[in-house]
Amino acid sequence: MQWLVLGGVAALGVAMTSSGVFASWVATAQSTTGTTKAATVSLVHNDTNGTVFSSGVNDLLPGDYLYRYANLVNSGDLAQDFTATLSGGGALAAAGGLQFAVDSCSVSWANDGSCSGTLLPVATARDVAGSAGVALGQVAAAGSAHLRYKFLLNPSADQATFQGKTGTISVTIGGSTPVTGGRNRTAG
Repeated sequence: MQWLVLGGVAALGVAMTSSGVFASWVATAQSTTGTTKAATVSLVHNDTNGTVFSSGVNDLLPGDYLYRYANLVNSGDLAQDFTATLSGGGALAAAGGLQFAVDSCSVSWANDGSCSGTLLPVATARDVAGSAGVALGQVAAAGSAHLRYKFLLNPSADQATFQGKTGTISVTIGGSTPVTGGRNRTAG
């Protein structure tokens, strides 16, 4: 009878340990008071259409991300090349911390964030620190681009450098008319 009870206890122990979840980023420093946060980021976005969003998120771990959506509309009479200019502040905006990526959908993004059209990568993930302008592509006259911005904490972020830190990202969108010739100007 004892062997049967011990066998049942051992089987239960194996079942319990095989279903565990383990954290990939653990704290190694002791804290006697307060709370420990992985990272906190706030976002501000301004574009040429007057689209503005400002939001934030707490407790980011490496690889955590958030999406923000914006329709970039060219209301002009000529095609425009659009660029996102990134700036950041705080410890999280340093190299190896916050990153930025952009995708576009050929149709408007659905409310659940899915793209029922063609999904195109515009800019792969890159550090906010040291990023020059991020080319968003050309939008035809009276056309629009349906953009999804991805803000993420670098999956390889160093715990000692970024744990408990904060940061901000500002994204400003600007457009310029491409300098190209070769148009038929006979009529004016």
